[in-house]
Amino acid sequence: MIAIFGASGNTGGTAAASLLKAGKKVRVVGRSKEKLARLIEAGAESALGDIENPSFIKSALAGADSAYVLIPPNMVTDDFRAYQRRVVDSFVGAIEATGVRHVVLLSSAGAHHREGTGPIVALHAFEERLAKVASLNALFLRAGFFMENVLMSLALIKGQGIYPGPMPAEVAVPMIASADIGNYAASRLARLDFSGKSVMHIVGPRPVSQTDLVSILSQAVDKPIRYQQVSLDDVEKGLVHAGMKSVTVALFMEMYRGAGQGLVAPEAGGPIVQGSTTFETFAKQVFAPAYRA
Repeated sequence: MIAIFGASGNTGGTAAASLLKAGKKVRVVGRSKEKLARLIEAGAESALGDIENPSFIKSALAGADSAYVLIPPNMVTDDFRAYQRRVVDSFVGAIEATGVRHVVLLSSAGAHHREGTGPIVALHAFEERLAKVASLNALFLRAGFFMENVLMSLALIKGQGIYPGPMPAEVAVPMIASADIGNYAASRLARLDFSGKSVMHIVGPRPVSQTDLVSILSQAVDKPIRYQQVSLDDVEKGLVHAGMKSVTVALFMEMYRGAGQGLVAPEAGGPIVQGSTTFETFAKQVFAPAYRA
């Protein structure tokens, strides 16, 4: 039995679907049965509940040999870091209690840093906590920037032809399609070919600058789109205006500053695997349909 947390999301949903297609026994974990319906119809067992509830995570892992775990985003919580700590505590306790032997953790580029990376610091702590579980074989999958993050600016792109961001236009960053993450995680869980504690960075075929990004998006929708670098002060004001809690805003601003200092990047000398999805393919297959919807 392979338990997939975040199965209603992009990476978990892809991982679950891939494993089911390979004939594996899968338990999909989430809050909503409706959002898991496609996977349940494909043969998955389901576990429905609150990931902040330690008893629920323990029940979701009961009888599982392996699992895909992550800290789901929660932008409405009053204290984002406290939320992250609760999730990590619940997972580690449940993994120890149930004796799950193999875990793939969705971590992040930059998780090797103990501080200075905002919400990614919690993934550093998650890796450290799992590393102390003696009987556990754990793979820490440190992903680059999700290509899907572009969709967060879809309204501004459609309305004004602008894609905003704090990065200098020519700075290239490692990006990865969420489907590539899910498929890679599934392949490792299907084979269980990892032991002890190990790290793998996963990025796309090549880094993408903001200049290249808007050019590729423009070609995909046949509309002009330009990049507009914004100050960190403006980013902060935008997050506050969007209703994000002040403590959460502070964490994300720390991450943006850390990214500007090169902290949100693969660890020097660390192993890297490349996904197959280029940003051009993402733009045509994911961004363009969303833009035209």
